[in-house]
Amino acid sequence: MGASQGKKHSVLVVCAHLRPGRTKRRSRHYLQPLSGLHIASLIDKRNFHVQLYHEDWHGPYDTSRKDTYDIVFLTGLQADFDRMRQLSYHFRRCDAVVVAGGSICTLFPEFATRFFDVVCAGGVDLVRNIVADFLRDDLRAIYRSPQTNVTNYNVDYSYFTKSGINPPAHLIEASRGCSFRCSFCVIPAEGASHTSYHLATVAEAIDSAIESSPYFSFRRWYPIIFFLDNNFSDDRARLIELAEFLRSHKKVRAWGAMMTQDALQDRELVDQLAASKCFAIFVGVESLDREVLRRFNKKQNLSRRSNIVDDIIYAESKGICLMYGYLFDPRSHAVEQMKAQIAALERAAPLPMPIYFSLFLPLAGTASFWDDVLAGELRPNLRLRDLDGETIAYSRLADNVDDVTKFVEAFNRAPSSLVDRSRVLLGTLKRLWNVATLNPVQWYLVWATNFRMFIWARSYPSPRQSYLAGEDILDPQYFEHPDDISDEDRRTYFEPISLSDDQGRLCEWLEPYANRRSAGRSSLETAAIQIGEARSGLK
Repeated sequence: MGASQGKKHSVLVVCAHLRPGRTKRRSRHYLQPLSGLHIASLIDKRNFHVQLYHEDWHGPYDTSRKDTYDIVFLTGLQADFDRMRQLSYHFRRCDAVVVAGGSICTLFPEFATRFFDVVCAGGVDLVRNIVADFLRDDLRAIYRSPQTNVTNYNVDYSYFTKSGINPPAHLIEASRGCSFRCSFCVIPAEGASHTSYHLATVAEAIDSAIESSPYFSFRRWYPIIFFLDNNFSDDRARLIELAEFLRSHKKVRAWGAMMTQDALQDRELVDQLAASKCFAIFVGVESLDREVLRRFNKKQNLSRRSNIVDDIIYAESKGICLMYGYLFDPRSHAVEQMKAQIAALERAAPLPMPIYFSLFLPLAGTASFWDDVLAGELRPNLRLRDLDGETIAYSRLADNVDDVTKFVEAFNRAPSSLVDRSRVLLGTLKRLWNVATLNPVQWYLVWATNFRMFIWARSYPSPRQSYLAGEDILDPQYFEHPDDISDEDRRTYFEPISLSDDQGRLCEWLEPYANRRSAGRSSLETAAIQIGEARSGLK
């Protein structure tokens, strides 16, 4: 593996992606490209020539290409794991060392070694160790690092320009992780509590992003920064420090971030953010049903000190555009109840409409997932590919399965059947009046966020044949393999990974992790009993 004198190794970083609708369309989603950029930035250019490929922006990677690489890094969300396996087959056939990371690799690393040469269980900072060991011909099968181990490094945004990835705003990360423990979220499952970068590192990333953007581009002449931190508001003092830095930055025209709902309750903080050029916040509303929030342990949304509708309207009156997604749990509500929730959002103008509707999911390895396993609520033959937000993953539903399926199809492909466009237009005008700005960029953002669900539906106009997990509706990529592939390789790399069997029971590959979790919980329970007994003895 060692390089010959003066010759650089070739590296490809691929952000794998399987699209909603299970088609091969390009979608160019706003938030996804950053993971590959960080991987590429951690690879030493003195020894490696690095290319960045993003399947969401560039389309599915053409496996018939003749390009060869020494190392290929793959990353993706849980629903993309099958695509990572498919790509691994092709690159390993071409003698590349395939390195994989992401949620499944972090939570189930031993399982992931079946498909990749190297597995990253933890943060992206492991890339440095992997490339160093590659040069020494001393690679290990699994590299582990706590998600809280955040090193400071320069993020090279020139990879975006070279790769033709051109989002409307500069995507920046100032911290990782989150202190909250929402049971449906993979962040606490991975142990990724909140950890910040140094302010100097963030400042350098912002400057790199602006200077690397194409000269004749909106990003160069009107720099907007959007922070993709899991929870930008996790540390209030740190948030205020960053806001002040952004306020005084001469090039930054506006900025936004992803925050938890509790931040909006702090009116003084909202005023400070507005004064610092904050113009957009994506907030984790998830649902207005308190019982649903309580079931998923979303404590930050359960304060009785304020009303989220009033908080959002107040923030928008200060010139901050609020965005949020809305999730449904079809186990808790019948279709008519879920439709009533949409109607209530419609009537609450100038409350923004959600930028998307989705379903709660039993993401593998989360606390909710293990609870659903114990309760026997996974649909039979549930697959990783089905964890896409538009597939019904549960066996127990509050309504007729056909009616739930029609509802899911409607909010994904035909939202106008659920939402009155004229009422959304009226709500948009009320939002513009409430925001009270003459900034056309802000006008566009308000309009685009209120109508995004309709724009999304146009991007995926063709309905799926089924929205039920386990149904044999798969992307074309599952069948794009050589005719001479062996049966073993086809099963290993191209058959979808299932989480449950045809009876809804946990698949065999997950059993060691379930046993390990049970053993860990038993140890914690034993420790709690011992502590309780000790305290009783001290009384």
